Parts: sequence; C-alpha cells; structure tokens
Amino acid sequence: MPFLLRALILWLHLLAAIIWLGGLVFQVLVVFPTLAWAAPMGERLRFALSLEARFRVILWPAVGLVLFTGLVNLMNVWYAAVVTAGSISPMFIPLLSVKLGLVIGMIAVQAVQQLLLYPKRVAALRAGSAGVQEGAQPFRTWQRLALLLYGALLGLAGGVVWCAVLLRG
Repeated sequence: MPFLLRALILWLHLLAAIIWLGGLVFQVLVVFPTLAWAAPMGERLRFALSLEARFRVILWPAVGLVLFTGLVNLMNVWYAAVVTAGSISPMFIPLLSVKLGLVIGMIAVQAVQQLLLYPKRVAALRAGSAGVQEGAQPFRTWQRLALLLYGALLGLAGGVVWCAVLLRG
C-alpha cells in the first residue's frame, strides 16, 4: 500500500477517534457541569438531551469509520510483516486483543446509552414535572445511570488509548 494512502487511512482513523472521544469528553467535562449551574432545571435538561441527540448523528458514522480504518490498518501491519518476512512482536496479539475488547465494550456501552437509556430519560422527563427543582424520581435515576455509563465509557476509552500507545511502541 502506498505511503500516502497509509497516512490517509491513519489520519482518518485518528480523526474519527478524536470526534468520538472528544465529543464524549466535551459532554462530560464541559456541557454537563456547565448546565448544572444553569437555571431553570427543565430547560437545561431539554438542552442536554437535545445535545445528545445531535451528537448521535455524527457519533455512529465516526464509530463506523474507526472500525473500518482500524481493520485496514491491521491488515496493513500483517501484510507488511508477511511481505518483509518479518515478525510481529509477541505482545502485539495479546495487546491488540485487549484493545479490540475495550473498543467492543465502548460500542456496547454507547449503544446502551444511546439506544436504551436515552429514550427512557426522555420519557421520564416528559412524564415528570420538569419545572420542579428536584425533578421526577425516575428521571433522576435514569440520569444517574447515564452519567455512570458515560464515566465507564471514558474509562474504557482511556484503556484503548493506552493500548494504542503501547502498540505503536
């Protein structure tokens, strides 16, 4: 594979990963804490849910691009090892397995967050009185679970980044 094509594939992989993880970090570390200071409660909750819905539009294509370009990068590494009759480091396969497991875990957590928890949070917000300072109990429960999943997702992402650094040497 020509050098420019490999560089483009790697660049697309990194760009998609930055969009995915950067958007999550932005939501957890900037948007949610900032909205915690805003008032009234019903308005900030609707804004947070709207932001999550908008992010989903670019999230899943970025995840797909990460998976596709990651597979192309992996095939390129194996092809280069076969062509040059070189060997792959003995730690490559176990570390790659850990990285793939973490990525699959991230996708599973993100799918639960976006496809199962998000609709329940919207339904609980509509059912409860959003104007009340404390909010409805079911909504608070779903909101806490969502924040817990966001934290787990960022923890898994940290593991993926750590594995990627080790794989690149």
